[in-house]
Amino acid sequence: MDFQYVLIIIGIILAILLLYFGFTRFIKNKDLSQEVVSTINIDVLLKALGGKDNILDVDSSPSKLTVTLKSHNGIDIDKIKELGASGIVEGKENLSMIFGKQSSLIAQDLKNSL
Repeated sequence: MDFQYVLIIIGIILAILLLYFGFTRFIKNKDLSQEVVSTINIDVLLKALGGKDNILDVDSSPSKLTVTLKSHNGIDIDKIKELGASGIVEGKENLSMIFGKQSSLIAQDLKNSL
């Protein structure tokens, strides 16, 4: 009768070890990385900024996206506002757009598209 208890305990220990190593292997092999991208249409933003050839540089801060432009001709301010910009400031060479928390994501997407 003691032998049955020993077998049950050994079986429980083996089951726990099997579950532990199976679970850790599953977690290590699972791809947990997720690509984070902006929610606006980058192609539409590029067109509203006068196209890829019009953009010299892209920079961002926590709430603002700034692009350095060759020319302010062909910029569609209304379209940029439709995309979600809450404010736009036009400088001599720069255009700053307030997109909030997504600004850095949008800047990265713009850089990838150039």
